[in-house]
Amino acid sequence: MIYRREEENNYPKAIAISTGIMGTLLLISFFIGIGNFDPVDTGMGGMVVNYGTSVTGMGTDYTSIEEPSADPNANNQPPDKVVLEKPTVQQPVSQSSDKEILTQNSEDAVSLNTKKTKSNNTPTAKAEDKPSTPAVNQNALYKGKTNKGTGGGDGTGTTPGNQGSVNGDPLANNYGEGGSGFGETPIALRKFTNLVTPQDDGQKTGKIAVRIKINKEGIVIDATPGVKGTTLSDKELWQKCKNAVMGARLTQSDSAPDVQIGVVVFNFKVK
Repeated sequence: MIYRREEENNYPKAIAISTGIMGTLLLISFFIGIGNFDPVDTGMGGMVVNYGTSVTGMGTDYTSIEEPSADPNANNQPPDKVVLEKPTVQQPVSQSSDKEILTQNSEDAVSLNTKKTKSNNTPTAKAEDKPSTPAVNQNALYKGKTNKGTGGGDGTGTTPGNQGSVNGDPLANNYGEGGSGFGETPIALRKFTNLVTPQDDGQKTGKIAVRIKINKEGIVIDATPGVKGTTLSDKELWQKCKNAVMGARLTQSDSAPDVQIGVVVFNFKVK
């Protein structure tokens, strides 16, 4: 006698196990993706560039911008106070509703029985004083950054403000209108003989201005990076520009003053 063994149906178990494994892998992939999620690029910020907009100015902060100050001592003048005006309420004019009775004094007039008429005078409604609605301060609803400064500026005058002109040279060392004539050799006529361009990673675009002091022999005796005209805030690049200038020399000039001051600007572009 031959016995046949019935085969066991394992398809439902296999499908359940496969579904569980795939679900587990999907959950793991989901959590790994959330952990490595890159935040949205919101920008790298920037630097404040101060363009002079006033004929006169006062202060040494060339990075200041024209912005109203909330400090009561700003420019030694308290802020203006806002006075709310109460709305005027017009009083309604009461009108009398009494009717005049016409009479005749002649003898032939017919006698009429008169009755007392009720007075139709309506009491005058008193207008209630409504409280005045205060003005909405938009700055209180949408608050920006708190400004508690006492004011600042840039210039050589006595009036607060940023001295300069939008048509002027942002790298100029003074606030005058220039001049003409003959005299000592200007620093613009002295050229570098061995200036080395600093190397960068080629991922930045902007300018770095370095103020230099040179003597008659053309030796750079001092250098200060990051002066007016600088648009990059990379301190490492600042130091590279300073080292490049300190290791360079300019042409010699016997007619030049003992110390001359100038500005060297390095331009960087994305490669």
